Amino acid sequence: MTNVINIFRNKSKFSKSVFFKTKDILEDYGFEVSSNFNTDAILNLVIGGDGTFLKAVHDTNFTNIPFIGINTGHLGFYQEVEVDEIENFVKAFKDGNYKVEELTILESQVNKKRMDSLNEVVVKSNKNQIVRLKVFIDGNFVENFQGDGLIIATPHGSTAYNLSCGGSILHQSLKGYSLTPIAPIFSNLNNAIISPVVLPEDATIDILVSKRDNYHTVFIFDGKEYNTRDYKISIRVSNKTIKKLILDKNHYWTNIKNKLL
Repeated sequence: MTNVINIFRNKSKFSKSVFFKTKDILEDYGFEVSSNFNTDAILNLVIGGDGTFLKAVHDTNFTNIPFIGINTGHLGFYQEVEVDEIENFVKAFKDGNYKVEELTILESQVNKKRMDSLNEVVVKSNKNQIVRLKVFIDGNFVENFQGDGLIIATPHGSTAYNLSCGGSILHQSLKGYSLTPIAPIFSNLNNAIISPVVLPEDATIDILVSKRDNYHTVFIFDGKEYNTRDYKISIRVSNKTIKKLILDKNHYWTNIKNKLL
């Protein structure tokens, strides 16, 4: 067992100053700090906001090494540690006073390529146009969707873009995921589902894009746009997870109250 801790940070001056403060504290407690991804590390520590956290997860290819974040961003829903609590966190980590929670990952297949997402998958137009989609769940045809798009969100991603589009908040301990329409068109000619749908962890969603919308429809994985000639996507809960340290069992509800309400 090593004592190496990887630190990831964004480029802000504030995060840089917090990095040096954190590095000094960690070294005082006997840890070794790596600014590059060390596969033998015992922890990934992310300094920044939720975007920095997501980037670190993707940059490490969804590593099995646990994550925790120090919040120097705005919302910081993934970031449990505040700047004035860094030494308390380091002491708790050294003493083993924490729990490890496994977070759901969505696995998508597009054009025989696998794409993983921690927050969500979005299917929408990149030209601000309506998209027409055929939606299947577990091989069963569900709807001909027309509207701005669809969001397929994990429980921890449910409080991000999903929530802003009227999606349900799913507790992060849940193993399922949600399907949320973005501005659906509902009429006698088009019977689209207009409310979010919560799915079990063993469900699979298949989405086919209509030929007339191929040229402007994109798939977006945790904010990263992906263009393809294959306009079908299959989404399911992955067998993989990422691990996140939890210092306070009430952190989730504190986040909900202080950052979303």
